Amino acid sequence: MSDTQWQELDGEASVVESKGRTYTELAEAITRSVGTLQQIVDDTNTTAKSMEATRKLAGEVREDIEKARDRYSTTGEALSTYGAALRGAKNEADPAAEKLRTLRDQLEDARATARIAESQVDDLPDDASQADKDEANRAASGASSTVSGLEHDIQVQEAYWNSGHGDKNSAASTAMSKIEEVVSGDRVHGLEDSTWDKIKNVAKGIYKVFKVICDIAGILAIFLSWVPVLGQILMVLAAIGAIISIVESIVKFARGEIGFGAMLLGVGLGVMGLFGGKAISSVAKYAKARSVVQTAARMSNGAAKAKFGSALLKSSRKTFALTKGQRVTEVLKSPFVRTAGDKAVAGMVKNGLYKNAFKSWRGSQFPLPYKDGAARFALGNDDVVDMMSHFSQTGLRIDNVTANAQSIAAVGAVFNQTANLANNAAKLGSSIGGGDGWGSYEGSNSLASSGAGGSWGKITGLGVNINNDVGAVQDVTEHDGYVAGSW
Repeated sequence: MSDTQWQELDGEASVVESKGRTYTELAEAITRSVGTLQQIVDDTNTTAKSMEATRKLAGEVREDIEKARDRYSTTGEALSTYGAALRGAKNEADPAAEKLRTLRDQLEDARATARIAESQVDDLPDDASQADKDEANRAASGASSTVSGLEHDIQVQEAYWNSGHGDKNSAASTAMSKIEEVVSGDRVHGLEDSTWDKIKNVAKGIYKVFKVICDIAGILAIFLSWVPVLGQILMVLAAIGAIISIVESIVKFARGEIGFGAMLLGVGLGVMGLFGGKAISSVAKYAKARSVVQTAARMSNGAAKAKFGSALLKSSRKTFALTKGQRVTEVLKSPFVRTAGDKAVAGMVKNGLYKNAFKSWRGSQFPLPYKDGAARFALGNDDVVDMMSHFSQTGLRIDNVTANAQSIAAVGAVFNQTANLANNAAKLGSSIGGGDGWGSYEGSNSLASSGAGGSWGKITGLGVNINNDVGAVQDVTEHDGYVAGSW
Protein backbone atom coordinates (compact mmCIF):
# COMPACT_ATOMS: atom_id res chain seq x y z
CA MET A 1 0.00 0.00 0.00
CA SER A 2 1.56 3.32 -1.08
CA ASP A 3 1.68 6.50 0.94
CA THR A 4 -1.05 9.00 0.18
CA GLN A 5 0.43 12.15 -1.30
CA TRP A 6 0.59 15.12 1.09
CA GLN A 7 -0.62 12.94 3.98
CA GLU A 8 1.33 11.57 6.95
CA LEU A 9 3.66 8.74 5.91
CA ASP A 10 2.57 5.18 6.61
CA GLY A 11 4.53 3.01 9.01
CA GLU A 12 5.49 2.90 12.69
CA ALA A 13 9.20 3.46 13.30
CA SER A 14 9.00 2.02 16.84
CA VAL A 15 7.55 -1.26 15.52
CA VAL A 16 10.27 -1.64 12.88
CA GLU A 17 13.03 -0.78 15.38
CA SER A 18 11.60 -3.30 17.86
CA LYS A 19 11.70 -6.02 15.22
CA GLY A 20 15.26 -5.03 14.38
CA ARG A 21 16.31 -5.39 18.02
CA THR A 22 14.64 -8.80 18.17
CA TYR A 23 16.63 -10.10 15.21
CA THR A 24 19.84 -8.61 16.56
CA GLU A 25 19.24 -10.35 19.91
CA LEU A 26 18.63 -13.62 18.06
CA ALA A 27 21.92 -13.19 16.22
CA GLU A 28 23.68 -12.63 19.55
CA ALA A 29 22.01 -15.76 20.97
CA ILE A 30 23.26 -17.74 17.99
CA THR A 31 26.76 -16.34 18.58
CA ARG A 32 26.64 -17.58 22.17
CA SER A 33 25.43 -21.00 20.96
CA VAL A 34 28.30 -21.18 18.49
CA GLY A 35 30.74 -20.34 21.28
CA THR A 36 29.40 -23.13 23.48
CA LEU A 37 29.59 -25.62 20.63
CA GLN A 38 33.15 -24.55 19.86
CA GLN A 39 34.13 -25.22 23.47
CA ILE A 40 32.80 -28.77 23.09
CA VAL A 41 34.77 -29.22 19.89
CA ASP A 42 37.97 -27.87 21.50
CA ASP A 43 37.62 -30.05 24.63
CA THR A 44 40.33 -32.67 24.25
CA ASN A 45 40.56 -33.66 27.92
CA THR A 46 37.85 -36.27 27.54
CA THR A 47 38.91 -39.08 25.24
CA ALA A 48 35.90 -41.38 25.49
CA LYS A 49 34.51 -42.55 22.15
CA SER A 50 31.09 -41.14 23.04
CA MET A 51 32.70 -37.71 23.54
CA GLU A 52 34.44 -37.98 20.19
CA ALA A 53 31.05 -38.47 18.57
CA THR A 54 29.67 -35.53 20.53
CA ARG A 55 32.53 -33.28 19.38
CA LYS A 56 31.95 -34.30 15.78
CA LEU A 57 28.23 -33.61 16.05
CA ALA A 58 28.86 -30.28 17.79
CA GLY A 59 31.18 -29.24 14.99
CA GLU A 60 28.59 -30.05 12.35
CA VAL A 61 25.85 -28.21 14.23
CA ARG A 62 28.13 -25.21 14.83
CA GLU A 63 28.84 -24.85 11.13
CA ASP A 64 25.15 -25.09 10.28
CA ILE A 65 23.78 -22.60 12.77
CA GLU A 66 26.63 -20.15 12.23
CA LYS A 67 25.25 -19.67 8.74
CA ALA A 68 22.00 -18.40 10.24
CA ARG A 69 23.81 -15.80 12.36
CA ASP A 70 24.58 -13.68 9.31
CA ARG A 71 20.93 -13.75 8.24
CA TYR A 72 19.64 -12.62 11.61
CA SER A 73 22.37 -10.07 12.16
CA THR A 74 21.91 -8.52 8.72
CA THR A 75 18.13 -8.48 9.02
CA GLY A 76 18.28 -6.88 12.46
CA GLU A 77 20.73 -4.22 11.27
CA ALA A 78 18.64 -3.52 8.14
CA LEU A 79 15.42 -3.13 10.12
CA SER A 80 17.03 -0.98 12.80
CA THR A 81 18.61 1.27 10.18
CA TYR A 82 15.35 1.53 8.29
CA GLY A 83 13.42 2.22 11.49
CA ALA A 84 15.69 5.16 12.28
CA ALA A 85 15.39 6.42 8.70
CA LEU A 86 11.62 6.06 8.83
CA ARG A 87 11.50 8.08 12.05
CA GLY A 88 13.55 10.85 10.45
CA ALA A 89 11.45 10.79 7.28
CA LYS A 90 8.21 11.05 9.26
CA ASN A 91 9.64 13.86 11.38
CA GLU A 92 10.19 15.79 8.17
CA ALA A 93 7.13 14.79 6.14
CA ASP A 94 4.39 14.52 8.76
CA PRO A 95 4.58 18.12 10.08
CA ALA A 96 4.64 19.28 6.47
CA ALA A 97 1.49 17.25 5.77
CA GLU A 98 -0.26 18.89 8.72
CA LYS A 99 0.81 22.38 7.65
CA LEU A 100 -0.27 21.70 4.06
CA ARG A 101 -3.83 21.04 5.17
CA THR A 102 -3.93 24.37 6.99
CA LEU A 103 -2.21 26.29 4.18
CA ARG A 104 -4.52 24.87 1.52
CA ASP A 105 -7.57 25.97 3.51
CA GLN A 106 -6.05 29.42 3.91
CA LEU A 107 -5.21 29.56 0.20
CA GLU A 108 -8.78 28.74 -0.75
CA ASP A 109 -10.04 31.60 1.42
CA ALA A 110 -7.33 33.96 0.10
CA ARG A 111 -8.21 33.20 -3.51
CA ALA A 112 -11.86 33.90 -2.80
CA THR A 113 -10.86 37.22 -1.21
CA ALA A 114 -8.66 38.05 -4.22
CA ARG A 115 -11.50 37.32 -6.64
CA ILE A 116 -13.79 39.64 -4.72
CA ALA A 117 -11.12 42.37 -4.65
CA GLU A 118 -10.55 42.06 -8.40
CA SER A 119 -14.28 42.24 -9.05
CA GLN A 120 -14.52 45.38 -6.94
CA VAL A 121 -11.84 47.00 -9.09
CA ASP A 122 -13.67 45.99 -12.25
CA ASP A 123 -16.99 47.23 -10.87
CA LEU A 124 -15.74 50.76 -10.07
CA PRO A 125 -17.90 53.35 -11.84
CA ASP A 126 -16.31 55.62 -14.42
CA ASP A 127 -16.78 58.63 -12.20
CA ALA A 128 -15.14 56.98 -9.15
CA SER A 129 -12.70 59.17 -7.30
CA GLN A 130 -9.01 58.55 -7.51
CA ALA A 131 -8.99 57.72 -3.79
CA ASP A 132 -11.58 55.00 -4.30
CA LYS A 133 -9.61 53.61 -7.21
CA ASP A 134 -6.37 53.60 -5.21
CA GLU A 135 -8.02 51.88 -2.25
CA ALA A 136 -9.59 49.16 -4.47
CA ASN A 137 -6.30 48.55 -6.25
CA ARG A 138 -4.40 48.31 -2.93
CA ALA A 139 -6.94 45.76 -1.67
CA ALA A 140 -6.63 43.71 -4.85
CA SER A 141 -2.84 43.90 -4.76
CA GLY A 142 -2.75 42.87 -1.10
CA ALA A 143 -5.07 39.95 -1.70
CA SER A 144 -2.98 38.83 -4.66
CA SER A 145 0.19 39.13 -2.59
CA THR A 146 -1.39 36.96 0.14
CA VAL A 147 -2.25 34.31 -2.43
CA SER A 148 1.31 34.36 -3.80
CA GLY A 149 2.75 34.06 -0.31
CA LEU A 150 0.57 31.09 0.57
CA GLU A 151 1.40 29.37 -2.73
CA HIS A 152 5.10 29.82 -1.94
CA ASP A 153 4.62 28.41 1.58
CA ILE A 154 2.80 25.40 0.12
CA GLN A 155 5.66 24.77 -2.31
CA VAL A 156 8.11 24.83 0.60
CA GLN A 157 6.07 22.35 2.63
CA GLU A 158 5.58 20.11 -0.42
CA ALA A 159 9.35 20.07 -0.85
CA TYR A 160 9.73 18.99 2.80
CA TRP A 161 7.14 16.23 2.28
CA ASN A 162 8.78 15.03 -0.94
CA SER A 163 12.16 14.98 0.77
CA GLY A 164 10.87 12.87 3.66
CA HIS A 165 8.97 10.59 1.33
CA GLY A 166 12.02 10.14 -0.85
CA ASP A 167 14.22 9.35 2.16
CA LYS A 168 11.72 6.73 3.29
CA ASN A 169 11.59 5.06 -0.12
CA SER A 170 15.37 5.07 -0.44
CA ALA A 171 15.83 3.58 3.03
CA ALA A 172 13.15 0.96 2.37
CA SER A 173 14.81 -0.05 -0.89
CA THR A 174 18.19 -0.35 0.81
CA ALA A 175 16.78 -2.45 3.66
CA MET A 176 14.95 -4.73 1.24
CA SER A 177 18.13 -5.26 -0.79
CA LYS A 178 20.12 -6.22 2.32
CA ILE A 179 17.46 -8.62 3.53
CA GLU A 180 16.94 -10.21 0.13
CA GLU A 181 20.71 -10.76 -0.13
CA VAL A 182 20.70 -13.03 2.94
CA VAL A 183 17.31 -14.59 2.22
CA SER A 184 17.64 -15.46 -1.45
CA GLY A 185 20.83 -13.81 -2.72
CA ASP A 186 24.58 -14.34 -2.59
CA ARG A 187 24.73 -14.61 1.21
CA VAL A 188 22.02 -17.23 1.68
CA HIS A 189 24.69 -19.75 2.85
CA GLY A 190 22.75 -22.79 1.73
CA LEU A 191 19.70 -21.95 3.81
CA GLU A 192 17.33 -21.97 0.85
CA ASP A 193 13.91 -23.54 1.21
CA SER A 194 13.96 -27.23 0.47
CA THR A 195 11.51 -28.79 -1.96
CA TRP A 196 9.48 -29.94 1.03
CA ASP A 197 9.42 -26.37 2.43
CA LYS A 198 8.09 -25.10 -0.88
CA ILE A 199 5.46 -27.83 -0.96
CA LYS A 200 4.38 -26.86 2.56
CA ASN A 201 4.09 -23.21 1.57
CA VAL A 202 1.96 -24.12 -1.44
CA ALA A 203 -0.18 -26.36 0.77
CA LYS A 204 -0.69 -23.47 3.22
CA GLY A 205 -1.85 -21.28 0.37
CA ILE A 206 -4.23 -23.93 -0.95
CA TYR A 207 -5.61 -24.44 2.55
CA LYS A 208 -6.32 -20.73 3.01
CA VAL A 209 -8.01 -20.49 -0.40
CA PHE A 210 -10.08 -23.58 0.41
CA LYS A 211 -11.03 -22.09 3.78
CA VAL A 212 -12.37 -18.96 2.06
CA ILE A 213 -14.31 -21.16 -0.37
CA CYS A 214 -15.86 -23.02 2.57
CA ASP A 215 -16.81 -19.73 4.22
CA ILE A 216 -18.50 -18.58 1.00
CA ALA A 217 -20.24 -21.94 0.65
CA GLY A 218 -21.52 -21.61 4.23
CA ILE A 219 -23.40 -18.47 3.22
CA LEU A 220 -24.60 -19.74 -0.15
CA ALA A 221 -25.83 -23.02 1.36
CA ILE A 222 -28.29 -21.07 3.51
CA PHE A 223 -30.01 -19.79 0.38
CA LEU A 224 -29.30 -22.47 -2.23
CA SER A 225 -29.47 -25.77 -0.33
CA TRP A 226 -32.56 -26.66 -2.38
CA VAL A 227 -30.67 -26.71 -5.70
CA PRO A 228 -30.08 -30.32 -6.76
CA VAL A 229 -26.39 -31.32 -6.77
CA LEU A 230 -25.21 -27.73 -6.14
CA GLY A 231 -27.05 -27.58 -2.82
CA GLN A 232 -25.46 -30.82 -1.67
CA ILE A 233 -21.96 -29.62 -2.64
CA LEU A 234 -22.49 -26.32 -0.84
CA MET A 235 -23.69 -28.05 2.32
CA VAL A 236 -20.70 -30.42 2.34
CA LEU A 237 -18.29 -27.48 1.91
CA ALA A 238 -20.13 -25.54 4.62
CA ALA A 239 -19.82 -28.51 6.97
CA ILE A 240 -16.09 -28.82 6.22
CA GLY A 241 -15.74 -25.10 6.95
CA ALA A 242 -17.45 -25.62 10.32
CA ILE A 243 -15.06 -28.48 11.11
CA ILE A 244 -12.08 -26.27 10.19
CA SER A 245 -13.44 -23.57 12.49
CA ILE A 246 -13.73 -26.04 15.38
CA VAL A 247 -10.19 -27.35 14.88
CA GLU A 248 -8.72 -23.84 14.54
CA SER A 249 -10.41 -22.70 17.76
CA ILE A 250 -8.97 -25.66 19.67
CA VAL A 251 -5.49 -25.20 18.17
CA LYS A 252 -5.47 -21.46 18.93
CA PHE A 253 -6.49 -22.16 22.53
CA ALA A 254 -3.75 -24.77 22.85
CA ARG A 255 -1.21 -22.21 21.59
CA GLY A 256 -2.48 -19.58 24.01
CA GLU A 257 -3.67 -17.28 21.20
CA ILE A 258 -7.25 -17.14 22.52
CA GLY A 259 -8.89 -17.65 25.90
CA PHE A 260 -11.10 -20.48 27.07
CA GLY A 261 -14.29 -18.49 26.50
CA ALA A 262 -13.35 -17.61 22.92
CA MET A 263 -12.47 -21.25 22.29
CA LEU A 264 -15.84 -22.41 23.61
CA LEU A 265 -17.63 -19.84 21.46
CA GLY A 266 -15.75 -20.91 18.33
CA VAL A 267 -16.37 -24.61 18.98
CA GLY A 268 -20.01 -23.95 19.87
CA LEU A 269 -20.69 -22.02 16.67
CA GLY A 270 -18.95 -24.72 14.65
CA VAL A 271 -20.96 -27.51 16.25
CA MET A 272 -24.17 -25.55 15.77
CA GLY A 273 -23.31 -25.09 12.12
CA LEU A 274 -22.74 -28.81 11.76
CA PHE A 275 -25.62 -30.27 13.75
CA GLY A 276 -27.91 -27.40 14.77
CA GLY A 277 -30.14 -27.69 11.72
CA LYS A 278 -30.45 -31.46 12.08
CA ALA A 279 -31.28 -31.19 15.78
CA ILE A 280 -34.03 -28.68 15.04
CA SER A 281 -35.34 -30.90 12.25
CA SER A 282 -35.45 -33.80 14.67
CA VAL A 283 -37.57 -31.79 17.13
CA ALA A 284 -39.89 -30.65 14.32
CA LYS A 285 -40.34 -34.20 13.04
CA TYR A 286 -41.06 -35.40 16.58
CA ALA A 287 -43.72 -32.71 17.16
CA LYS A 288 -45.40 -33.56 13.87
CA ALA A 289 -45.22 -37.32 14.44
CA ARG A 290 -46.55 -37.02 18.01
CA SER A 291 -49.62 -35.09 16.85
CA VAL A 292 -50.30 -37.61 14.07
CA VAL A 293 -49.92 -40.68 16.30
CA GLN A 294 -51.98 -39.29 19.17
CA THR A 295 -54.73 -38.02 16.85
CA ALA A 296 -54.85 -41.32 14.93
CA ALA A 297 -55.11 -43.24 18.21
CA ARG A 298 -58.50 -41.62 18.84
CA MET A 299 -59.81 -42.56 15.37
CA SER A 300 -60.61 -45.76 13.56
CA ASN A 301 -57.88 -47.16 11.32
CA GLY A 302 -59.82 -46.26 8.20
CA ALA A 303 -60.51 -42.71 9.33
CA ALA A 304 -56.86 -42.21 10.26
CA LYS A 305 -55.69 -43.39 6.83
CA ALA A 306 -58.22 -41.13 5.18
CA LYS A 307 -57.01 -38.12 7.17
CA PHE A 308 -53.26 -38.63 7.07
CA GLY A 309 -52.54 -41.25 4.43
CA SER A 310 -50.78 -44.59 4.99
CA ALA A 311 -47.27 -43.24 4.29
CA LEU A 312 -47.50 -40.43 6.85
CA LEU A 313 -49.01 -42.73 9.47
CA LYS A 314 -46.22 -45.27 8.98
CA SER A 315 -43.37 -42.72 9.07
CA SER A 316 -44.92 -40.87 12.04
CA ARG A 317 -45.26 -44.05 14.10
CA LYS A 318 -41.65 -44.92 13.29
CA THR A 319 -40.40 -41.45 14.26
CA PHE A 320 -42.53 -41.35 17.45
CA ALA A 321 -41.20 -44.74 18.53
CA LEU A 322 -37.55 -43.64 18.45
CA THR A 323 -35.80 -43.45 21.83
CA LYS A 324 -33.88 -40.37 22.94
CA GLY A 325 -30.60 -42.15 22.26
CA GLN A 326 -31.72 -43.05 18.76
CA ARG A 327 -32.71 -39.44 18.07
CA VAL A 328 -29.30 -38.17 19.22
CA THR A 329 -27.53 -40.77 17.11
CA GLU A 330 -29.63 -39.78 14.09
CA VAL A 331 -28.59 -36.15 14.53
CA LEU A 332 -24.89 -36.83 15.08
CA LYS A 333 -24.24 -39.61 12.60
CA SER A 334 -23.56 -37.22 9.71
CA PRO A 335 -23.57 -33.44 9.23
CA PHE A 336 -24.03 -33.80 5.48
CA VAL A 337 -27.66 -35.06 5.31
CA ARG A 338 -30.14 -32.51 3.98
CA THR A 339 -33.75 -32.04 4.97
CA ALA A 340 -36.59 -34.19 3.68
CA GLY A 341 -37.66 -31.63 1.09
CA ASP A 342 -34.12 -31.21 -0.24
CA LYS A 343 -33.67 -34.96 -0.53
CA ALA A 344 -37.05 -35.34 -2.24
CA VAL A 345 -36.12 -32.87 -4.99
CA ALA A 346 -32.66 -34.43 -5.38
CA GLY A 347 -34.23 -37.88 -5.61
CA MET A 348 -36.64 -36.75 -8.34
CA VAL A 349 -33.75 -35.33 -10.36
CA LYS A 350 -31.67 -38.46 -9.81
CA ASN A 351 -34.51 -40.63 -11.12
CA GLY A 352 -35.05 -38.40 -14.13
CA LEU A 353 -38.33 -36.94 -12.86
CA TYR A 354 -37.37 -33.40 -13.80
CA LYS A 355 -40.96 -32.30 -14.33
CA ASN A 356 -41.96 -33.43 -10.86
CA ALA A 357 -38.90 -31.75 -9.35
CA PHE A 358 -39.78 -28.52 -11.13
CA LYS A 359 -43.40 -28.71 -9.93
CA SER A 360 -42.24 -28.92 -6.31
CA TRP A 361 -41.16 -25.27 -6.42
CA ARG A 362 -42.84 -23.98 -9.59
CA GLY A 363 -45.23 -21.65 -7.76
CA SER A 364 -42.47 -19.48 -6.30
CA GLN A 365 -40.22 -16.94 -7.97
CA PHE A 366 -36.49 -17.59 -8.11
CA PRO A 367 -34.62 -17.98 -5.83
CA LEU A 368 -37.48 -19.08 -3.55
CA PRO A 369 -37.37 -22.83 -4.14
CA TYR A 370 -40.53 -24.36 -2.74
CA LYS A 371 -44.08 -23.62 -1.77
CA ASP A 372 -43.92 -21.40 1.33
CA GLY A 373 -40.51 -20.26 0.08
CA ALA A 374 -40.41 -17.10 2.20
CA ALA A 375 -41.02 -19.09 5.38
CA ARG A 376 -38.37 -21.61 4.38
CA PHE A 377 -35.79 -18.86 3.98
CA ALA A 378 -36.78 -17.19 7.25
CA LEU A 379 -36.60 -20.48 9.15
CA GLY A 380 -33.87 -22.11 7.08
CA ASN A 381 -35.33 -25.54 7.75
CA ASP A 382 -37.62 -27.51 5.45
CA ASP A 383 -38.83 -29.82 8.22
CA VAL A 384 -39.87 -26.92 10.48
CA VAL A 385 -41.92 -25.37 7.67
CA ASP A 386 -43.56 -28.72 6.98
CA MET A 387 -44.34 -29.04 10.69
CA MET A 388 -45.92 -25.60 10.79
CA SER A 389 -47.99 -26.34 7.67
CA HIS A 390 -49.07 -29.61 9.26
CA PHE A 391 -50.28 -27.85 12.42
CA SER A 392 -52.48 -25.58 10.34
CA GLN A 393 -54.84 -28.57 10.02
CA THR A 394 -57.81 -28.75 12.36
CA GLY A 395 -58.72 -31.62 14.63
CA LEU A 396 -55.12 -32.47 15.61
CA ARG A 397 -54.39 -33.46 19.18
CA ILE A 398 -51.73 -31.10 20.51
CA ASP A 399 -50.70 -31.67 24.13
CA ASN A 400 -48.19 -29.63 26.10
CA VAL A 401 -45.20 -31.72 24.99
CA THR A 402 -46.18 -31.32 21.33
CA ALA A 403 -46.76 -27.58 21.71
CA ASN A 404 -43.40 -27.12 23.45
CA ALA A 405 -41.59 -29.12 20.78
CA GLN A 406 -43.31 -27.04 18.10
CA SER A 407 -42.21 -23.79 19.77
CA ILE A 408 -38.65 -25.00 20.31
CA ALA A 409 -38.35 -26.04 16.66
CA ALA A 410 -39.73 -22.74 15.31
CA VAL A 411 -37.71 -20.44 17.59
CA GLY A 412 -34.61 -22.60 17.26
CA ALA A 413 -34.84 -22.56 13.46
CA VAL A 414 -34.91 -18.76 13.33
CA PHE A 415 -32.01 -18.50 15.79
CA ASN A 416 -29.96 -21.13 13.97
CA GLN A 417 -30.57 -19.51 10.59
CA THR A 418 -29.61 -16.06 11.85
CA ALA A 419 -26.57 -17.26 13.81
CA ASN A 420 -25.24 -19.32 10.91
CA LEU A 421 -25.59 -16.43 8.48
CA ALA A 422 -23.88 -14.00 10.89
CA ASN A 423 -21.13 -16.47 11.80
CA ASN A 424 -20.34 -17.39 8.20
CA ALA A 425 -20.37 -13.74 7.14
CA ALA A 426 -18.00 -12.87 10.00
CA LYS A 427 -15.65 -15.74 9.12
CA LEU A 428 -15.63 -14.73 5.47
CA GLY A 429 -14.98 -11.10 6.32
CA SER A 430 -12.18 -12.08 8.66
CA SER A 431 -10.59 -14.40 6.09
CA ILE A 432 -10.65 -11.87 3.28
CA GLY A 433 -9.75 -8.95 5.53
CA GLY A 434 -6.76 -10.90 6.87
CA GLY A 435 -5.56 -11.83 3.42
CA ASP A 436 -6.34 -15.54 3.83
CA GLY A 437 -6.35 -17.14 0.43
CA TRP A 438 -5.78 -13.87 -1.41
CA GLY A 439 -2.76 -12.30 0.25
CA SER A 440 0.62 -13.69 1.26
CA TYR A 441 0.81 -17.18 2.69
CA GLU A 442 2.68 -16.17 5.83
CA GLY A 443 1.12 -12.80 6.61
CA SER A 444 4.44 -10.97 6.92
CA ASN A 445 4.53 -7.27 7.57
CA SER A 446 5.92 -4.93 4.96
CA LEU A 447 9.08 -3.01 5.68
CA ALA A 448 7.33 -0.05 7.21
CA SER A 449 4.71 -2.14 8.98
CA SER A 450 2.61 -0.80 6.10
CA GLY A 451 3.41 0.78 2.74
CA ALA A 452 6.84 2.11 1.88
CA GLY A 453 5.68 4.57 -0.70
CA GLY A 454 5.45 1.84 -3.25
CA SER A 455 4.83 -1.87 -3.64
CA TRP A 456 7.95 -3.05 -1.88
CA GLY A 457 6.39 -6.44 -1.27
CA LYS A 458 6.72 -8.40 1.94
CA ILE A 459 9.61 -9.33 4.15
CA THR A 460 9.40 -12.98 3.26
CA GLY A 461 11.65 -15.98 3.56
CA LEU A 462 12.40 -18.19 6.51
CA GLY A 463 13.30 -16.26 9.61
CA VAL A 464 12.41 -12.86 8.17
CA ASN A 465 8.72 -12.93 8.98
CA ILE A 466 8.54 -10.09 11.48
CA ASN A 467 5.16 -11.32 12.72
CA ASN A 468 6.68 -14.53 14.03
CA ASP A 469 9.30 -12.81 16.19
CA VAL A 470 11.47 -15.19 18.17
CA GLY A 471 9.58 -18.25 16.95
CA ALA A 472 11.06 -17.76 13.51
CA VAL A 473 14.55 -18.65 14.70
CA GLN A 474 13.71 -22.33 14.64
CA ASP A 475 12.71 -22.15 10.98
CA VAL A 476 15.92 -20.38 9.99
CA THR A 477 18.41 -22.32 12.05
CA GLU A 478 16.83 -25.70 11.49
CA HIS A 479 19.14 -27.48 9.08
CA ASP A 480 19.96 -31.17 8.72
CA GLY A 481 17.95 -31.92 11.84
CA TYR A 482 19.78 -29.51 14.15
CA VAL A 483 18.17 -26.56 15.93
CA ALA A 484 20.28 -23.82 17.46
CA GLY A 485 17.67 -23.17 20.13
CA SER A 486 18.29 -26.62 21.62
CA TRP A 487 21.79 -25.59 22.60
